[in-house]
Amino acid sequence: MGTCETIQFWTVLMLIGLIAVGCTPRTTTGTGNEASQAQNSAIPDYPPLYNVDVKVCGNIIAPLKDGKRCITTQLQLWGPVREAKLVQTGVSLPSVSAVQHKVAIASAGCYPAYSQPSQQQFYWADTIIQVNRGGETTIEVKSIQLSNQQINDLITRKLTNQRVSTFSGVSCELAPIN
Repeated sequence: MGTCETIQFWTVLMLIGLIAVGCTPRTTTGTGNEASQAQNSAIPDYPPLYNVDVKVCGNIIAPLKDGKRCITTQLQLWGPVREAKLVQTGVSLPSVSAVQHKVAIASAGCYPAYSQPSQQQFYWADTIIQVNRGGETTIEVKSIQLSNQQINDLITRKLTNQRVSTFSGVSCELAPIN
């Protein structure tokens, strides 16, 4: 046999082997639910994690939309949200019409800055809001608890992703608020 014939012989033999393996019936023991149960049992139980939308509206410096000026921040917080406050963090100067404020959220910490729940207290949401002097503001919080599977997907996606972003800013610092 020549070189060309040898290559063709081995190629045909490999194809026959692949076809034979592909056509071999697979046997399983048990039901299909066992595989999904084994997969679900591999997912650890996580503490409650929430997707939280914080919306601050009122006499603030923000784009006008639908007749309102609002700023929305999206967070992922451990534990239920207990309270949200708009706290003045800047100095009120006579020459400036607006004063800097930040949103403080009472929770058990934010993800991913805290990989697990921390102490229940106020954390800054790192959203700076300029409130016009004497301006009225409202703060609205909407929380949706994530399922254990959603938390696992989020954590494994963040761990495998090289770029881990925090929410709306640099970090999730403790807010010195009572």
